[in-house]
Amino acid sequence: MRPLQTDFSIYSKFNFEKPPVGVKFLFHKPEGIEPLDKSLALCEMLKEAHQRGAPFYFTRDNENCVGKSFLGMVGESPPPSDGGLLGVKLEIFQEPHANIRLRRFVYTMEPGAVNYVAMSPLDKLTFEPDLLIIMANPGQAEIVLRAMTYSTGEMYESKATLVGGCSWLYVYPYLSGKVNYTITGLAYGMKGRQVFPEGLMLISIPHNWIPTITRNLNEMKWAIPAYTLGREKFIQYEQQIRKELAQESQIP
Repeated sequence: MRPLQTDFSIYSKFNFEKPPVGVKFLFHKPEGIEPLDKSLALCEMLKEAHQRGAPFYFTRDNENCVGKSFLGMVGESPPPSDGGLLGVKLEIFQEPHANIRLRRFVYTMEPGAVNYVAMSPLDKLTFEPDLLIIMANPGQAEIVLRAMTYSTGEMYESKATLVGGCSWLYVYPYLSGKVNYTITGLAYGMKGRQVFPEGLMLISIPHNWIPTITRNLNEMKWAIPAYTLGREKFIQYEQQIRKELAQESQIP
């Protein structure tokens, strides 16, 4: 693994309730990191990283749900052998066609490409992560997402499905190179396993976006004036800025 070079110290300014977690997808077993000693679903691995407070790695033998399929650890994506009936039996889909249709959206890794997944809380991170996953309240999330668009103008985008939520948190950002976010309480498996309280935002930042977001967090103003004025003063503030711009644009 590539040793950590990125300075993530700016993230401590957020005082997140739970630390951001770095994730690395690996073909070979990582050295110097302890293996996970229990069986969990992929959606629970983030919580484990929060609770453990130390780096660990897991394999297909540790993952007890469909996450290992999304990660390509079992050779192929989840087979539709039940004809979509599972979702109907679980009372989350009306008919099998809805369950089968959803499956085509979920992202999966190339079979055999990932044998190990290393995870670490940010303050214990020793490797350059493929993903940085942040759990935040909406106010904190606004700052993180604004740091993405601050120098790029990039739009916010959230992709998810009722089932397979772990794919959108781990696999989609990694393969697409796009920042993705979702809200706890929307995904079937995470909700059923009671992984996190409802209403928190999970932001998954892929490796190609980490430098830009981190740099912008260091540069930009977090509490911009418009957010601190109140409604009436906010309107006056914008009107004044527009008036000043109009005056500056006049030709002498």
